[in-house]
Amino acid sequence: MSTHLSPAAQFAAAAAAEAEAEARALAETSDVPVDEAVPTTPFLAICPAAPPGYVAPEFPALETLDESLPEATICVCPPAHPAYVRPEAEEVTAVTASIGDENVARHVSAAAMFETAAVDSAVGSDDGNDVAVVVERKKVVDLADQELFPALGGSSAKAPVAWGKSAGPRSIGDVKAKRATEVVDLPMMQESVGQAVIKIMERSGARIDVSHNAVLATSTYVISGTPDAVAKAKREVITKLSPRVTQVVAVPAEARSSVVGVRGRGLQTIQTKTGAVLSVARDGDAFDSGEFATIDVSVSGDAVSVAAAVAMVEAAADKRTTRRVAFETVPRDAHALLVGKGGAGLRALQAAHPGVTLRIPGPLDASVAIGVAGERAAVQAACAHIREATNMVMSGSQVLSVAVAKRQHRFVVGDKGSGLRDIALATGCSVMVPAPRAASDQISVRGSAADLPHAVQMVLERAASLAIDTFDPALAAGPAYGRPLLYAQRALRYFHDRARFRRIESEFGAVLRVATPAAIAAATDAAQLVIEITAPTPAAVAGAHAALASLFAAFPPHHFNGIDVEPHQVSMLAESVGRLQTVRSVYTLLSPTGGVLVVYEGFNPDVDRIPDAGERERKTRELLRQTLEEFRSTLAVAEQPVTLVTQVPVAQQAAMAAGLESLLKAASANEGASRVVLRFGSVASVETPANSRVTPKKDDVLAADSVEVRGPADAAARVVSELERRVAQAAANLALRSFRNDIAVPQGLVARVVGRGGETLKKLRAGREVTIDVGDSSVRIVGTRADVDAVSAEISALIERLADETSETITVLAELHRALIGSGGKFVKRLGDKYHVRIQFPKHDSDDEPLGADEIRIRGGRSGVAAAKSELLELAAYEVEHGHTVKFTVPADCLPHVVGRAGSRIGEIKDASDTRIDLGDNTGSTVDVTIVGTRAGVAQARAAIEAVVAEQQAQADEVVIVPVKHHRYLIGAGGTRVRELVTQAGGDPDATGAGSCRVQFPRNGSTDSESVRLKGDRVIVEAVRQRIEELVAERERQVTVSVSIPVSQHAFVIGRGGSHLKQLQELHDVEINFPRRGNESNVKISGLPENCEAASAALLALVREETKISVTLAQHQRLGGRTSALWRRMRSEFGVQVDAAHVDRAPAKPAFDEDSVDDLVYLTVALDGLSAEWILRGEASKLPAAVDAVNLALADTVESVDARLRVDPRSHRHIIGKQGAMIAKIRDATTCDVSVPARGSQSPWVSITGPRNEVDRAIEMINEAIEERA
Repeated sequence: MSTHLSPAAQFAAAAAAEAEAEARALAETSDVPVDEAVPTTPFLAICPAAPPGYVAPEFPALETLDESLPEATICVCPPAHPAYVRPEAEEVTAVTASIGDENVARHVSAAAMFETAAVDSAVGSDDGNDVAVVVERKKVVDLADQELFPALGGSSAKAPVAWGKSAGPRSIGDVKAKRATEVVDLPMMQESVGQAVIKIMERSGARIDVSHNAVLATSTYVISGTPDAVAKAKREVITKLSPRVTQVVAVPAEARSSVVGVRGRGLQTIQTKTGAVLSVARDGDAFDSGEFATIDVSVSGDAVSVAAAVAMVEAAADKRTTRRVAFETVPRDAHALLVGKGGAGLRALQAAHPGVTLRIPGPLDASVAIGVAGERAAVQAACAHIREATNMVMSGSQVLSVAVAKRQHRFVVGDKGSGLRDIALATGCSVMVPAPRAASDQISVRGSAADLPHAVQMVLERAASLAIDTFDPALAAGPAYGRPLLYAQRALRYFHDRARFRRIESEFGAVLRVATPAAIAAATDAAQLVIEITAPTPAAVAGAHAALASLFAAFPPHHFNGIDVEPHQVSMLAESVGRLQTVRSVYTLLSPTGGVLVVYEGFNPDVDRIPDAGERERKTRELLRQTLEEFRSTLAVAEQPVTLVTQVPVAQQAAMAAGLESLLKAASANEGASRVVLRFGSVASVETPANSRVTPKKDDVLAADSVEVRGPADAAARVVSELERRVAQAAANLALRSFRNDIAVPQGLVARVVGRGGETLKKLRAGREVTIDVGDSSVRIVGTRADVDAVSAEISALIERLADETSETITVLAELHRALIGSGGKFVKRLGDKYHVRIQFPKHDSDDEPLGADEIRIRGGRSGVAAAKSELLELAAYEVEHGHTVKFTVPADCLPHVVGRAGSRIGEIKDASDTRIDLGDNTGSTVDVTIVGTRAGVAQARAAIEAVVAEQQAQADEVVIVPVKHHRYLIGAGGTRVRELVTQAGGDPDATGAGSCRVQFPRNGSTDSESVRLKGDRVIVEAVRQRIEELVAERERQVTVSVSIPVSQHAFVIGRGGSHLKQLQELHDVEINFPRRGNESNVKISGLPENCEAASAALLALVREETKISVTLAQHQRLGGRTSALWRRMRSEFGVQVDAAHVDRAPAKPAFDEDSVDDLVYLTVALDGLSAEWILRGEASKLPAAVDAVNLALADTVESVDARLRVDPRSHRHIIGKQGAMIAKIRDATTCDVSVPARGSQSPWVSITGPRNEVDRAIEMINEAIEERA
């Protein structure tokens, strides 16, 4: 039994000890055994709390206490009244006599009095809390009352039995099966917990009794009822009635991953085990940088859970590094003293602690803490040393103050504190400069008495290192001008806008400290606008001062004027600004707040040429006045603005002000949007942009829940209408979505209710109009009633499921884990989603309790864990049955062929055999192959893979050296010869695998230009290689001869489409090349000598005799041409080829008049003097007969005419006939060429060409055909 017990437990133990002593004393006096001296139906009662100052007596051990208590019924008494007084012994005696010794409850001293207790809690509650169980005295009860004293299983008539020997419940666990009690000790809350306890009892159905200990500041909650009700109530008590504390732990940034764990599992583990809530800063939010970088881990919860969580965080950080970072805060003026002159002090500190790194902040650093990084013990020692050294240097130093003009303080500080740093290193003293806004001009110097004079001297030297002067713009207005502040504001505003000060700074190398435009507008005193001039030399300061005086003198007060207008009217004046500057030399500044400033810049001839200064000033004033009058006229003709006020709840105003542009757009006020101004009554703190239409509120004008709209009447009315519409819509949405519900969540389950990355909450919100806010120990759902009820039910179910969470580990062979996980974890995800469980497989980087190689952990609700376990084991059994495994190796060079393109072949093998095939890494000469599946499937897959390997091993890859000059010949036209080589060797040039052979010639420009690669079936490759070598050997023996063939007969010898040439080359196995152009007659023949000789003879045999005949152009047109009957007859009858060597160009035919009124028109073309020359080629024996036949045909030639016959287009079809039969008949009968206009043409003219007599005959046939079908 623990020695650290709550007061309730101490009272209970004392009561038990006294009860046991009295029982034994009674047994000794009555000669009754102790067990039988205990009444048959004793009872236990819960009595008032012990009086203050009570000291508990010694108490027995837990085992003794357990044995000393008889079976008991439970009596719950009301809490004691505050005026409760312990009764005297006489009262006890009287009560005892009245109820009989056999039924009296043994008295326990008042020290054991406490508000509530229960039998099971006396023995020991589940959560380890101790509680007092005391026996009430002075209360007469009806022992026959079954409600107060239910029977424990045995008949009352039976003889008394000792504890543990009854036929009824034999242990407290038997009672607990129907009734449970939990005792929870928590720190005392500041506020009353009564109402909260009542609500928890109403929701859970459990009874809760509360007692407080003001001395220990603790509250004890005794919860009793059914186990489910007690568990639910306990969860809410711990969640809602425990004061929360938060502790921030700074861990080294490098240890963040160790604390967070893989995917946050480290944090989840700590939260689950301790019940605390942890949050860790992101990687980019590290405090400080480098080796001083730390990450804040915030731990929230009750004190015990926070302490446990902090310890676990520290332990997790120690796994990564035992280094720690500490920041020791010391006074700022001690920094320089610790660093010492020349850094000697810092070096001494560092030397005393070599295991740590020290960093002392600079004079302007925001932090005053000294950084210490290193091992934990070394850091603690260094911090202690720093505190001791700080006390020593501060007590041994003195402070001296020096008065320095405020404007010179920045010279002492230097750029980024360089001046203070230099003084500290040179003297070992610290210099404290008042803040710029502080009124003091005293600079304090702290250091040793010996070093203070040097430090003060350096301060004064730096203060006087730059020349400084001031210029007052208000004085430039002159004594006669009565408003110097106004002049200074106008002039400074103008010079700022025109960048005049930058020119002066650039010219003199000076720095001008001029008030900002905002400060200028807000100035209430001319002294606030004084310009400060600083420069390295007094001369530069004087020059800059003079330049400023000249600048202000050039712009006296009468050069400025201005008016105030409504802010929404400013945009109306923008169009005139550019014109006024060009025409009048008047520069205009428009302020968004409504101020208009006009400035005369000079260079206006009408003003500058006036010699009299007074008149010139008057003219300038008049010019500016006219400009302002023009502005007023522009505003006067514009629509006058109106001001409308509408009511908008304060809570909605900030959002409306932020979305002002969209509001105006929705109000269709875009046209006048730039002239509409809104003023929100509660948005005074909203930052106003330069061009904003939102003006700060005036506390004395506009109510907080009001919005003022000023602008054109129509636009303002539309804006007000839009504001009212949005307010009404917001009210409707609020009414619709105003339902809410709060659900208590144990601290340890909050993170799991949220889900990884908020995943669970996202699913709950999907498709529902709700907002879910997660607190430290509760979840609030706000939205429509239906959605709130649905989400609340799901969250409550989730909490119940998580509260019912259990974990079970099953054993499955490690080689089956991959199959259980599935591709991409799909099987595990499916089971997790289906049964709401988490399934963990062994991992080396897991933050959870490590698993064995063959173990799988299932965590979730009891029923879900059981179902997931069953399904996993079934799947494992299936994998065992279908998990026959075979491992073998294949040559690495065969792997690509086994896999196939994009895995096609291996995929086919998997599908066909229904197996899983794993291929090892291709890092050596062989690759491991693992096949898993049924025995038959594995055998089939292995056979398929080995077949691919055998096929690839039957492949050959050889290289043949072939001179480049033979490549073209071996390839052949379009690759024909190389394909023939493969086919002749018995292969298929398009196949892959068996019977294949690929011949690869090097590309142009290749470094290995003579290597020809052969890949494919070994037998085919060998045959092709031998044939290539034979061809190359033959080509090496080849010669080239020339044969002279007349150029005019080249075409005939080649033949139509190269038919003669191809035949000769194939017949004699040679290559014949005719010259491509020119008059070259030599034809080259390449091949073996004997083949070339035979080819030459064959070529010469094709050469024919030639003769030429001159004919008239008319005869050529009538009888000539490749398709003419005469030339075809010459080829067929005599074997003579007729070609036209020369043909004169015929003159153009006269234009035919389509509108001619004649029905028949003859077109004649004069061909006199025009001729053509024919060449006849053939065998010498047949050529004369052919010539005679040609001449005879020429003699019979008559003159050809071209006629046009008018025919109605509707009758053209009669001329053509069915499928062209009629027109063909006419052509054959008359030898004339008859042409009919194309279908759809409206031309009536039919063309007829031929001899005159035949043309007339053709016309007769046409007319007859038309008449027959008319």
